[in-house]
Amino acid sequence: MMWFVSAILIFVSISLLKGNYSFVHGKVFDTTDNKKGYAKELGKPVLFVGIGILVSGVIAIIVKNHSIPTAVFFLAIIAGIAGLWLHKIQKTSENFSLQIYIYMQSSWS
Repeated sequence: MMWFVSAILIFVSISLLKGNYSFVHGKVFDTTDNKKGYAKELGKPVLFVGIGILVSGVIAIIVKNHSIPTAVFFLAIIAGIAGLWLHKIQKTSENFSLQIYIYMQSSWS
């Protein structure tokens, strides 16, 4: 099951890295004017999580005695790193949108 989730995330990340954002629902891309660049930035942590889940599954197979605690610990580390990475991207995106807004306001004056 982990390989299936990993494969889906890796395919989604490849699509995001190409700049495709139309399949993402909700208001994910409403915070920025550079939707394609934002999609490319979001693709990197999604790829990291996909590969992390895949590696976690491999670790669970290799470590026979304590496979579940080892996999959970590894996934917690992956989730923490990805969460911080996504937070950084979101803050950078908000600053980028604000910079574009300020530039547009100053050029119209």
